[in-house]
Amino acid sequence: MTPSLSPFAGLTNVTFQLITTCNLSCDYCFQDACNVSSSPQGGQQRIVNPLDTAGILMNLVRLSREDLIMVFSGGEPMLVPVDWYETFFREMDRCLEGSDRKVEYSVQTNISILKPEIIDLFRKHEVHFSVHYDGELDDPKLLSKKRKENIIALRENGLAVTVLVVGTVESLKALPASIEFFNSQGIRFYRVNYVSSQGRGGRVSLIPPELRAEAEFEAAFLASQFDFNTRDNVVMNKFLHYYNNVICGSPYSTAPRPQDCMAGVRSAYVAADGLIYPCSFFPGITGPMVRAKDLPSGNMEEAAAAVAMCKRSNAYYDERCPSCQALPICGEYCPLSPVTDTNFMESFCSAQVTLRRMMDRNRDLSELVAGRFIEHKRSYPGDVPRSCGTRTT
Repeated sequence: MTPSLSPFAGLTNVTFQLITTCNLSCDYCFQDACNVSSSPQGGQQRIVNPLDTAGILMNLVRLSREDLIMVFSGGEPMLVPVDWYETFFREMDRCLEGSDRKVEYSVQTNISILKPEIIDLFRKHEVHFSVHYDGELDDPKLLSKKRKENIIALRENGLAVTVLVVGTVESLKALPASIEFFNSQGIRFYRVNYVSSQGRGGRVSLIPPELRAEAEFEAAFLASQFDFNTRDNVVMNKFLHYYNNVICGSPYSTAPRPQDCMAGVRSAYVAADGLIYPCSFFPGITGPMVRAKDLPSGNMEEAAAAVAMCKRSNAYYDERCPSCQALPICGEYCPLSPVTDTNFMESFCSAQVTLRRMMDRNRDLSELVAGRFIEHKRSYPGDVPRSCGTRTT
């Protein structure tokens, strides 16, 4: 099969599950949708083979027309021994030698573990850190102090860092302090993440909509105060939509649409069992695209069917969204989001309705924040994250 016929021809981002255990195993995590389990540090851990991983990655490099970003994930990838990464990088350097192809690297980690040898190795290979962070919380199981210290160590060693802020009640309450910390460390981009409805993460309905809305509004305000040097672009785009669609009254589509996340087309997920999925959030819904061992061929009809599920229309949203007050600042939905759990949907959607009402009550401030962000975008058009969780400047 030639790259031009491959469903992976446009692939730019591929996440590999290296290990199926995590030392924190937070009770809100979605990752056990992909067979992640808790394990004490040093306990029995299933780790994929580094040479096999390099071989799969090289097959995807050959199938794609684009340069790739490879993301190390888990479980917790910092539980993987340093010599695993040494073997992997050595093999990748050998495979890419003399080639015009390029691979960049990123790691998704809770950053509770940081070995000096990893710092040196990852700095050599310019690995970007995408850190999952709760904020400074009292829960001793979250190792907040150690995680904060390790983020500081990453920045002191010149490593690039972006952050996924966990959207629990405790984390949202601590968000202003977290944003102040990110700004002090020169961290450019973060993302206020959902509390997933997948895996252990069925806790979205426990998040008060008012708290989520207040956190997003304050995040935009603080971004403005920091001259947008530290910001959540997803939140900022809601303010741009409000400015254009509500304040300026620009025409916009009143028909909701599946979000164009390009799962399975621009991005893919390789699970530890060797199955490739469009994304890691809903593997049980889409099913696998193909077995990694079957590349570069394989049953591409199954791959196309899995990708199609990520962008199909969803009747639940198509019926409810047009009359929703949040439509002017939202307008998109993930068609895979479970709609049988109405508490989940109503909680998150209510947060967006509440945010819209906060914007209305604080219209002048919302317009000021959005206007300043528009000027920033005009002055610095290249100041954007490549994608959530991957390399940024």
